[in-house]
Amino acid sequence: MPKSIQPPDNKENAHHNNISLKEPLNSAQKAAAYAAHGPLLIVAGAGTGKTKTLTNRIIHLIEEGIASERICAITFTNKAAKEMARRVGRIGPFLGTFHSLGSRILRKECRVFGRDPNFAIFDSHDSFDLIKKAVKEVIPPKKKDDDIFPATKAQKAKQETPAYFAGKISEIKNLGMEAAAEKDRAFASDPGKKERTIRVYEKYEEMLRRNNAFDFDDLIEKPVSLFKKNPEVLAKYQNMFEAILVDEYQDINPQQYELVSLLAGGHRNLSVVGDDEQTIYSWRYADIKTFLNFDKDWKGASVHFLEQNYRSTGTIIRAAAAVAQNNRLRTPKTLWTENADGEPITLFEAWGENDEAEWIAERIKKIRADDHDAEIGILYRTNAQSRAIEQALIRYNIPYRIFGGLKFYERKEVKDAVAALRYIANQRDEVAKGRLEKALTKRRFAEFAGVLNIPKMDNAAEALTPLEALKIFLDSFHYFDYLEANFVNADEREENITELIAFASEFTDLQELLERLSLLEAADEIGNKNGRSGGEKNATEISLMTIHLAKGLEFNNVFIAGVAEGFLPHGRSIENEASLEEERRLMYVAMTRARKKLFISFYGIPSRFIGEIPEDCVSFTAEDGMHDANSERKGNEGNNLYNDDDTVWEENVVEFE
Repeated sequence: MPKSIQPPDNKENAHHNNISLKEPLNSAQKAAAYAAHGPLLIVAGAGTGKTKTLTNRIIHLIEEGIASERICAITFTNKAAKEMARRVGRIGPFLGTFHSLGSRILRKECRVFGRDPNFAIFDSHDSFDLIKKAVKEVIPPKKKDDDIFPATKAQKAKQETPAYFAGKISEIKNLGMEAAAEKDRAFASDPGKKERTIRVYEKYEEMLRRNNAFDFDDLIEKPVSLFKKNPEVLAKYQNMFEAILVDEYQDINPQQYELVSLLAGGHRNLSVVGDDEQTIYSWRYADIKTFLNFDKDWKGASVHFLEQNYRSTGTIIRAAAAVAQNNRLRTPKTLWTENADGEPITLFEAWGENDEAEWIAERIKKIRADDHDAEIGILYRTNAQSRAIEQALIRYNIPYRIFGGLKFYERKEVKDAVAALRYIANQRDEVAKGRLEKALTKRRFAEFAGVLNIPKMDNAAEALTPLEALKIFLDSFHYFDYLEANFVNADEREENITELIAFASEFTDLQELLERLSLLEAADEIGNKNGRSGGEKNATEISLMTIHLAKGLEFNNVFIAGVAEGFLPHGRSIENEASLEEERRLMYVAMTRARKKLFISFYGIPSRFIGEIPEDCVSFTAEDGMHDANSERKGNEGNNLYNDDDTVWEENVVEFE
């Protein structure tokens, strides 16, 4: 992709319609903001000021004579839209997300789809409930049951559960029927599978019409369908918007691309900004080739590069750029900064996840000793990895919150498993029994109780190890099958159960495990009363999140945990080149969230991405001074939330109070 940076005319001091450029721009930002009308791609590396450049582009278009109400700026989040509105200072008819644009169009055109303007927008839970009803009507289960379960693990890929159909319907609406069929090889070998999917899809669509509702995917798919079938309607909206701008263009999926292409197809005044190195949402149907092919799809496009990073230290930028350049599918660019080199990246090798979490908590204590309000983010590849980190932070009485999600022991599947363990240990626990009956049906609970085969279950806590008890729960309730049948994100939920199993394996006594979990809950509740993990973020909280959720955020101090083969890159991605490159982009995103200090830790086999960081950017440490380095090999002795000495527990209680 060729660079095409033309120096702008002297317009940085231009004033038109009482709008002034509030923020200074560097030469590359000016060139992009003031580029001539027509297709424009701004390749903006991490921390290079893309939002500032795009908002100044909007101002420039208004200064060039385009009425503000004829400008459409599209983002992926409401937060980004609000930030752009704040910077621009005035809002045209539309400045918001793809889905809010689609909703606005459908409010005017919904009767074409058999809806009234007061239609409802169903969220994922509402949609899934409707899909389950559609499946029951179209494909009744062979036997009466409360749920549909695959018979064996080997049959899961073939099993047509409500979760399977939910995933296929989403694929159809985001990719189109043909592409969705190509993605599922089973369609080619089993024509009936495609036919059944179409029948469920049509029944679901009928139910949506009956409910005067659209689902979230409809907000993009339905306007695209409308424009393709009704040229006069498309022409109306093309004339409505004289300029289209898109933020985070690397995240665009096929239907969103169609929507943008249709709206901008007449005037071709399309400006997009993004960073191909941050294309990390293929599971949302984003395709990096859409970004890379922009200048091919839009002939005569102007391409501008923003490469000066204002966020991070020189060392962090050099290290992240070195990792990114190992990908084959990318736009060549040179990320650089005038910031000081700063400290080397700290690399820590741990004995295991608990040892790693302990080191992270200890490091945070040291950072907070110098700066009580130090801004700190802890990033990891999967939600299941938060368990050990959360427990270490609770032990050290460090306030934290899970950004965009639930704490480990608040997640449904973990609570189900813990409820089963409690009931196995204590048959009189009506709360645990009630949860299991409500979540997993009374009939299956009866089977669970029967499998225990202990008349009164008074001594179950002594008779069963935690792993044996968990096995009874998982087998009796067919729990992994239940997750596969009822949740689109079953893989993530299964990872949380696997992590609980790993923690439970450190114990030989069920009662001891349950006591530990109770102490964790009690300590966390005390922390909540003192401000830990409350609803709104406060300055003293540590932010825990997956790398996917971290995109767009930044912290002075960043810890990336579990940078090992099987975690980052994830085990499911190692054998596929495209998936492996996306994992590398995840590593790049994680590294570039750090402004000043970056800490990378791992246990097991170090990630190949660590080997791609220049040696002079890294300071290796194998500290083990805060506890016995062999703790991981001693079972739970070195990993207790509190030591067996009761006085330590009492001291911690005093601390919390």
